[in-house]
Amino acid sequence: MQEEIILSTTDFNTLVFEDIKKIRYEVFVIEQQCPQEEEWDEYDESSKHLLLKVNGEPVGCARWRKVYYPKYDGNMECDVIKLERFAILKQFRGKSFGKELVKQVIKHVYQTTNIDQSLNYPLFMINAQQYVENFYSSLGFETDKNIPIFDEAGILHVRMIITNDKIKKLYFSS
Repeated sequence: MQEEIILSTTDFNTLVFEDIKKIRYEVFVIEQQCPQEEEWDEYDESSKHLLLKVNGEPVGCARWRKVYYPKYDGNMECDVIKLERFAILKQFRGKSFGKELVKQVIKHVYQTTNIDQSLNYPLFMINAQQYVENFYSSLGFETDKNIPIFDEAGILHVRMIITNDKIKKLYFSS
């Protein structure tokens, strides 16, 4: 039987956002023991939120927002899309839903935003938990070696980016 996988987008404080809040609370606050006051931040209201459902059941979420990326590679300043708060509920892990979520989010945001797709600078960046660095690498992200490993909510993170050329090659080639 074919699974029905749907990515929906929403804003803060909607009915769909309630499912996202439950997922983030379960994954980040309960499992990873991130302080609740750090999980919910000033960016939630202005970010776009995405919910992945499989056969009608919420399984994962993410959010995105436009940010300024100073001096990328030491010579360029640009706006990028920051992808954040990727989470898959524990009972759905190991079934490729995490990869599906990242792929669908990248395609959705790439196709629906007005970022300059003619340039090759990083169009997307993510502050990835260090232990999932290889996961994001397998999806085309590269670790930004200009940014040292850093602590966020008591968890080590790395800055990762993906360029326009890589997005086109991995996500939009025939």
